[in-house]
Amino acid sequence: MLTRLRSSALVAEEWKAAALLLLPASLGLLIFAAFPIAQAFQISFYDAPLLGEQREFVALANYRTALQDPEFQRALLNTVLYTIAVVVLQVVLALLLATLINHAFPGVGLFRSAYFLPVITSLVVVSTVWKIMYHTDNGLINSILRTAGFSAQPWLTSPDLALFSIVIIGVWKEVGFSMLVLLGGLQAIPGDIYESCSIDGSNSWSTFWKITLPLLRRALLFVVVLSTINAFKVFIPIYVITNGGPSDSTLTLVFYIWQNAFSYFKLGYASALSFLLLGLVLILTAAQFRLLRSNVEY
Repeated sequence: MLTRLRSSALVAEEWKAAALLLLPASLGLLIFAAFPIAQAFQISFYDAPLLGEQREFVALANYRTALQDPEFQRALLNTVLYTIAVVVLQVVLALLLATLINHAFPGVGLFRSAYFLPVITSLVVVSTVWKIMYHTDNGLINSILRTAGFSAQPWLTSPDLALFSIVIIGVWKEVGFSMLVLLGGLQAIPGDIYESCSIDGSNSWSTFWKITLPLLRRALLFVVVLSTINAFKVFIPIYVITNGGPSDSTLTLVFYIWQNAFSYFKLGYASALSFLLLGLVLILTAAQFRLLRSNVEY
């Protein structure tokens, strides 16, 4: 009986210590995350200008307007296209690079650092550099194309090429992080499994599809979910390089939300758009967890 009382007292003390340690972080989340989100959700039901305190309760009118807004529909389509392109290219390239540098060879550490360097570079700086490189007349990319005998391309002024140009920036910026995550997943797979496959006569292609990919599903799930969320949040390259143009071909959801809040001063409408974006991302994330979840253990 005395032992149980001492054990209960020890557990209580541990809980108290844990609560005290978590208190600063919990307060930070409440003040700087939970409270602003709750306030934004409340504002989404009002016709609230950015400047001034006059607000008119409009219930679900902002959400109904958003669903009928052709600009919102265009921004949603552009965002979905951008997300699909970035996620697919990023995952495929990251998997190829991770497989390549998973083997020891001279200078492998240098390659890993080089691929990861864009990840830790400021996105504003990256966007500015790429904007210069994409310049039609004096840009590096078109200079290379002319030297190789091809014609220069209007990367940022053509509605057909502008979104693709932003996709390249997104993939180049984040592929290094995905590569490291997948590399960690590859290195966690026991070598005994591959030795058994070799003894059984399995070729490299069959081993990759039947062994490597199933054992990488958890790492792939993390990469796909994080890449999808980041792609839906794309803003800085749009703001720095194209400003949503040309002809709204690079207008994305977050940029459209920013426009409504800080250019058109429609804070209530922008808040409603934000929560529509949040709902869409939550649905996609849940679907990805459903499709890519894995119970494989090794």
